[in-house]
Amino acid sequence: MSIESLEVALPGLVAQRLEVPRRIDWQLVFDGLGTRLPDDYVTLAESYPRLQIGQFLFVTSPLPGNEARFVEGKTEDLAGAEGMAHKGMLGGYPVFPESGGLLQWGSSIDGDEFHWRTEGQPNEWTVVVAGRNDDWFHYKGSLSSYLAWLCSGTATPHRIPPNFPGPEPIVSVD
Repeated sequence: MSIESLEVALPGLVAQRLEVPRRIDWQLVFDGLGTRLPDDYVTLAESYPRLQIGQFLFVTSPLPGNEARFVEGKTEDLAGAEGMAHKGMLGGYPVFPESGGLLQWGSSIDGDEFHWRTEGQPNEWTVVVAGRNDDWFHYKGSLSSYLAWLCSGTATPHRIPPNFPGPEPIVSVD
């Protein structure tokens, strides 16, 4: 699946596509995180402003000129995840940079967290959803395929509101 599949599932997304891709210093991000990120995420971040889907799910991405701040935020997220892992509150998953460790890419208004499971090369990473009530769901696909599946109305319930994203999904940008 690709960004095009996501655009089919979320027709309002196409109207948000930038005419000129954002110029994000990915090398600074990759160096700061110690890894590349999946190509579909890079394309999404360059092609769209930061997204909010259905006034519920937020996809984080670096802003041009603020890449170092993005990396700092991810470093803080990882430190928090380490503390949760030590308390047995990370669903049994390790924390990035350990193989298979979680690296957050989004959140919900309800406190759910959306992560990559960083096993293998970045384009092989899958999605793990950490529900606010310690509900865990593993989707064996990419970020864009997960979002397309979730927004297509064919997703199986996994603690995301059953009406998400609704019959006419709203996509807003920041």
